[in-house]
Amino acid sequence: MSSLFALLAVLGSASASVVPSPSTPSTLLVTSTAPSSGLAECLKTSYYGTYGGQASTQDHIYLPTQECLTGESALDGLSAGSLVPLNFENGNDGSRIVWVGQAGVDQEVLSLQNSEDAWTTISEVSREFALLSSDDSAQQVLSSTRSSSHSQPIRLLHQSPTSLLLHVPESYLPMIDTFLPSHLVPVALPSKPLPALANGWEPVPSQFARYLANVTKHLRFSPEVDKIVSDGIELNQIRRDVRWLTGEAPSGIVSRHSFTPGAIKAAHWIKDKVEATGANCTLHTFIEGFSPNVICHYPSSLNSTEHVILSAHYDSRGSFGSTRAPGGDDDGSGTGHLLGVAHAIGTQGVKFKKQVVLAFFAGEEQGLLGSHAYAEHLHEKNTTILLQVQADMLAYHAPGEPLQIGLPESIHLPEASWLIGNLSQIYSPELVVGKTAACCSDHQSFVSYGFPATQVFERNGWIADPFYHNSGDLSQRDNYDFEQVVSIAKVTLSGLLTVAGYTLAEGA
Repeated sequence: MSSLFALLAVLGSASASVVPSPSTPSTLLVTSTAPSSGLAECLKTSYYGTYGGQASTQDHIYLPTQECLTGESALDGLSAGSLVPLNFENGNDGSRIVWVGQAGVDQEVLSLQNSEDAWTTISEVSREFALLSSDDSAQQVLSSTRSSSHSQPIRLLHQSPTSLLLHVPESYLPMIDTFLPSHLVPVALPSKPLPALANGWEPVPSQFARYLANVTKHLRFSPEVDKIVSDGIELNQIRRDVRWLTGEAPSGIVSRHSFTPGAIKAAHWIKDKVEATGANCTLHTFIEGFSPNVICHYPSSLNSTEHVILSAHYDSRGSFGSTRAPGGDDDGSGTGHLLGVAHAIGTQGVKFKKQVVLAFFAGEEQGLLGSHAYAEHLHEKNTTILLQVQADMLAYHAPGEPLQIGLPESIHLPEASWLIGNLSQIYSPELVVGKTAACCSDHQSFVSYGFPATQVFERNGWIADPFYHNSGDLSQRDNYDFEQVVSIAKVTLSGLLTVAGYTLAEGA
């Protein structure tokens, strides 16, 4: 029998008056033990994901049924963790369980709160918002909410030195990011179990890892690819697009928070920009009231059903109490880079052999909501994805540092990261390749559903941008470097060309 029962933690405000049926998830199980094929079958089918940017402090989360936990061997193989009784069903009433943890910020750049102090801040701010929710001034951060009543509080379910698990009512979900200190990020648990453990533990099927490893093994410098990425990626075009998104150029956008008119305006503008390069774009609503995902498809010239996806999130987060959220680096740089890739595809006459998707996500700052909805949709359609790469924060490096490209320390497919690292050395050798401790971005939604995914980031090591999650996150400031954005865009476009295959239109 596991020692887990000895660590039983009854936290939050679970009500003894609510008696769930034996087959209803009734308990939150948080463990530091990574999932494995040796788990009890009922735990495999109640897996809700792995959370945290560093392997040493990750939380592995399950919502087992009462029936599952009555088995004597149910918790065998789990050496440490907590069991938290629940009195609600995750997602059924629109509420969600939200993991809140360290973003990976350099402690010398921003002062960090421990989880106990952070919970005090979150609870105080949410209570103040509930009291002010009828006041128009309190609604300036958000254009609307799905409910005008905020009487049901956010509840603490579980706390560790590095993370919190919160029960977030439906009406608070659109604004959970505005209650958080800047160094903390939310990730919403899915509303139903993930599929990865259903048939043994294999986060990403091994055939995709082997495929990408083989692509990396046979990489060679291509003068044609080099010409496409060098001629097609234009710094001035990326700079214009980023500054339109931030409002530094006369776009009229003050904030791209997912619940603002600025985000809606940006979504339609992005759609028009990418469609002009030959893509077919749709606005995908994933939760009522949120700005939509913008999903842009370039068709396969060979009628292939295999997909390659490059993505960024276009929503933004500002300073607490400020209505301004320009998001110049986070993630105007990733979004501008993606528009730069689209521009190159159009101007260079690229036609892909496989399906290519450029995805611009919303709801990232509230817990990867847009990307999760899209990844879940692709999983339900049994879509074949060969590679997914998320571009999140590409423009900042500390004074005196070289140009860099950071790849995830954890929650990624290593073979996907190795491919991107090798492409960087071939087509952007000025970039120093390394690992980043930054957490958490939209590629994690794809890994959760067994898709081969990774992320590109601006810096190796910790997040160093002093304007991270700050209303001063503009592009016209020291150490915001468009040259680095261009170099990373050359890498991701070379990845599309390499994995999707391509031809050039006549006369290109």
